[in-house]
Amino acid sequence: MTHYVGILHGADDVWGVRVPDLPGCHGGGASPEEAIADATSATREWIEARIAKHLPIPNPTTVADLLRSGEIDRPGRESAVIVRHR
Repeated sequence: MTHYVGILHGADDVWGVRVPDLPGCHGGGASPEEAIADATSATREWIEARIAKHLPIPNPTTVADLLRSGEIDRPGRESAVIVRHR
């Protein structure tokens, strides 16, 4: 099973997850769980569209690499989450 790292951010009833390895791929919801589920669906759709166009699918980046790169804003209360594909 392939998985990507998503970055969860939000508060109260507005939550979002972006998937840095898949440009433009993100999800949202009224709770962290809803945002992760939406991002999971978006990830599947993103990858299926790439496959249909015979385009390469990016390899997942590790949480450690995302932290090193500054992609995750820890002081801004962002968290890494697993977004599964398949």
